[in-house]
This record gives sequence, C-alpha cells and structure tokens, in this order.
Amino acid sequence: MRKKLIIFIVIGIIIIIGIYLIFNGTRNRSEQSPKIVISEMEWDYGVVKHNEKPTHIFTIKNDGDEELIIERVRVSCGCVKVAISNKNIKPGKSAELKAIFDTTGYEGKVNKDIYIKSNDPQEPEKVVAVSIEIEHKSKPIINISESEWNLDLISQGDPTSFKFFIENSGDENLIIDRVNFYKHIKHNLVIPLIVSPKEKFEVILSYDSIDHELGEVREAVWIYSNDTRRESVSIIIKGYIKEILTPAVNISPVELIFNLVNNSKEEITEKFSLQNLGKKATKIISIKSSADYLVPLSSELDLNPGEQKELQVILLKDKAREEIEEEEIEEYIYLTIALPVKICK
Repeated sequence: MRKKLIIFIVIGIIIIIGIYLIFNGTRNRSEQSPKIVISEMEWDYGVVKHNEKPTHIFTIKNDGDEELIIERVRVSCGCVKVAISNKNIKPGKSAELKAIFDTTGYEGKVNKDIYIKSNDPQEPEKVVAVSIEIEHKSKPIINISESEWNLDLISQGDPTSFKFFIENSGDENLIIDRVNFYKHIKHNLVIPLIVSPKEKFEVILSYDSIDHELGEVREAVWIYSNDTRRESVSIIIKGYIKEILTPAVNISPVELIFNLVNNSKEEITEKFSLQNLGKKATKIISIKSSADYLVPLSSELDLNPGEQKELQVILLKDKAREEIEEEEIEEYIYLTIALPVKICK
C-alpha cells in the first residue's frame, strides 16, 4: 500500500514539473517574440495645393527579441503610394515606410488608412490613419442634358432635329475645342465655343438621311473640351431608316355613274375623293374631260402629305342627251401629275 502511495506521489511531481516547464517555455517564447512599434499612428499632411504629392516617412521599429517580418502593407486608396525600406527587421532595429499622397483629382478634406501586417503575435495588423486637405482649384465642369437621340423609325430623306444643352457647372470658362460627328449630322456649334461658369448653350443637331443606307442607325457626336475630368462627352444616335414613301394618290370611287333617267335637274354633280398617301406634296397640274358635257370644277389640285380633297364633276344633262346615242357610254377625266426632277451641278 505504501509502495503505491509513493508511486502516485512521484507521478504527481512529474506532472507538476511538466506543466511548469511548458508554461515557462511559452512565457519565454512570448517574451522573445517580435514587437512592432510605429512612430505615428496618425498623420496629417496639412493643407496642400491641388496636384501636389506630399511625402511622409514613418519609422517602424522592432522592440521585440526576435526578427520582425512585415508581411504586407496595403492602403485603402490608390492615391497613397507606400514603400518600405526593409521587410525583415532585426531586434532593436528600424525600417522606413515612405507614404506619398497623390492629390490629383481630389479637393477638400480626405482621410485614408494604411494597413501594416506583420508576425507580431500581439498586434498582427496595425492601422495608420492619414489625412490631408487639398485647396480648391478653379476648373470647368461640362454637363450635357441628354446623352441619347433616338430617331425611331424614319423614312430616307425625312428631316429631323434634336436639341440639348451643354452646361458649365464649374467656376472657370468651359472651352469646346473639337466636335467629331458623322457626315449625316449637322450642328450649330461654332468652334471654339466658350461657355461661362454656371451658363449653358443650346445645341441643335439635324440629321440628313437622304443618302444614308437603309437599316439601323448607330452613330454618335463626340464633344471635346478643357474639362480635365474626362476627355470627351458623347450623344449616342440610334434608330432605323426605311425606304422613302414616294407620292401616292388614292382615288375613290374608281368610277362615277351618272343616270339621266328620272332626273329633272339640268346638271348632275358627282365627285371623286383624292388623297395623298405619300410623304411629299403632289401637284396635279391639269384636270380635263374626254367629253364637253362632262365638266370638272377644278383645273388643278395641290395635295400635301396626308391631305384629302374633292374633285367635283358636273354632267350637263341636256347636252349629254343630244350627243349620246347609245344606252350606255364611258368617258374619262384625265389627271396630269407633275413629277419633280432634280438636276445638281
């Protein structure tokens, strides 16, 4: 019994010694680990002029007993460029972290963060806050009221126009110095065009589809200015051009019928209805009859696109009875239509 007690006591002592050794070894390793110390956790570059690139150098020191390894340095914005002189820092030694703030495109107060990841077991990632204030710089700012012109479905040769505004929302003169466009497009821009701050200019575009190919339209107008934010702005033009509708005259009824029987009037009047179904005006320059007892009341007619007019025809009853011997006879009204012919030199 006593022998067993001695064995238990020995085992207990061994366990206690093992726990002590493990704890003491862990503590020693912790005390001997690397420790990162950064010269500033916050840095203000102050007030700088537009497009300046101020620099600050942070000092990264290893206050530990083992080598400090900088695994990664990243920034919350590409406007801050960083470079470290040494990623492996011996105990008691230091490295330099250069941070350059590129203010291009920025204005006013700006805040960013630098993240430094290392093998420090206590603080594996440190965050350094940097701030800067960029002075205001006068500049033009171009804005356009529309970005797309939809022609929809038009016939070849149809005239069409489009209006939009170019506005300068900046505080310096906006200068339009170049415009690129297709040959079918005309505009009222006089280059160079100067738009004063907070002012706007009305642009009128016209589209000439006479010589344009039939089918889909996908073109653009590109406007270039001294706005440094973007090289150009554009108006996209899209639609579809179909074949032009030539003048077409619809006549109804297709014939007139006069009845001399049981009609006591000296003159009988009937009428044709003429309508222009085309997209261009049509001119009927002569209206005549094949018989002298048929009298059209108009000698000519002008029909605008979509317009409808009446052509009245009178039958002189007594004269018709004298000259007509058959039971039924067919006569005609002749229309002479003017067809335009363009001659270019």
